Parts: sequence; C-alpha cells; structure tokens
Amino acid sequence: MPRLDLTPFGFTPTESLVYEVLLTGGPGTGYAIARTAGLARANAYSALEGLVAKGAARVDGGRPKRYRPETPAAVIARISSEHGQAIERLSNDLESVSVPETPTVVEIDSGRSVLQLITRDVARAALSVALLAPADAYPLLAPALRRPYAAGLPLVLCATSAVDLGFAVVEVVSGSLPWPGMPLISVVDDRSAIMAARRGNEVHGHWSTGPAFVAGARLALEQFRETGRLVPKTP
Repeated sequence: MPRLDLTPFGFTPTESLVYEVLLTGGPGTGYAIARTAGLARANAYSALEGLVAKGAARVDGGRPKRYRPETPAAVIARISSEHGQAIERLSNDLESVSVPETPTVVEIDSGRSVLQLITRDVARAALSVALLAPADAYPLLAPALRRPYAAGLPLVLCATSAVDLGFAVVEVVSGSLPWPGMPLISVVDDRSAIMAARRGNEVHGHWSTGPAFVAGARLALEQFRETGRLVPKTP
C-alpha cells in the first residue's frame, strides 16, 4: 500500500503511487516505472505526465524518456504556495460578501493548518508582521513573507535555531521560557494572532482576532525576544 497520499492537494491516487516509486526507486523510463508500480503502461505514463504538469517530476530528453522526481521540499513549497494563493482568493471573496468581523477564536490542531493561517494573515498584512516559528517552517513561509518585506513593512522574525532566509534577518532566540513545546507565535497588524506549540509532529494552539489575545501574543513574543535573545542571523 502506498505510504504517500497527495490526493488532498489535487493529485490522483495513481500519481501519488508513481511519485513514491520515483522517490524510492530513482529515475526511470515509463516502462520501468510501470513495472515497479504494478501498473499498466498507459496508466503509468498518464500519471507521469500528470506529475510533470503539477511540478512533482521532470522528464529528461532522449529516447526513451526518463522521468525523475522533484525533491520533496520543492513539492511541498509548490503545494504551500498554490494553496496559500487559493486561500487568499477565498478570503477576499468571503470578505466581499460577509458582515463585519467580530472577535473569534479558532482551535489549531495540525501543522498544515497553522502554516495556512500564517500564510493567509501575512499575505493580507498592511502594517506589520511579527513571527516566532520553528526554523524548518521558514522555507515554507518564505514566499508569503517576501510580500510584506518587499512592501517595506516592519518585520520581526524569530526562530529557536539559525535560519538563512536570504532576504530578511531572522533573530535566533532560546526556547527556554515556559511553553508547552516549541513555541509558534505570530501577530499581524495587531489584528490577528496565533499562539501554538509543536511537540514532535503535533501542533496545537489557537488563532484569534480578539484584542486581548492579540496583545497577549505580542507580549509573549517580546518576552521570548528579551529573555532568550541570542545572536541575530544576518542574510
């Protein structure tokens, strides 16, 4: 049974299977990949072309064609970017037909949802962005963070280990303050905030537009900066 399931992100079950075969078995011809995957050649070629069209594989020139996988990091970055844009479009559409927002709190129960919420909030930033996130989250958030950076908005970016973001400074702070796991805090425009924690692969916390919650998130982030500041990481 395939271990990868890319179907929530617009891939077919056969494309998920073939991408896993490419990752585990390396580049190959359509015929070889079909045999490894236990598929009819027509189905394997259709899945391979689908993976190429969706940016999860590429094809080398020559005869016969050889297909190779894009790296998992590249696939995740592409998925994050595309879903972030879709969420932003949905958010804009909802705002155009909804009544004025009232303060609300939403529970966060996965790493995927917290990344989507941060991406959505950062994409809408008009005044400022403050973020404390695990170092491995920054490559996924980089496309969204480039927008407020390019617009000249004040950015406060922090991580508990070194991050080479390339276009903005990320402060390195210690995670020694009392917190139920690795801290994950964001404040955007003093309008919305996230306070969450990651333990292993699990992420739990809350997103809110409540003024008291937003103020508390900013205070918590500043406390991490003041108490646990180490050495800034320059781009």
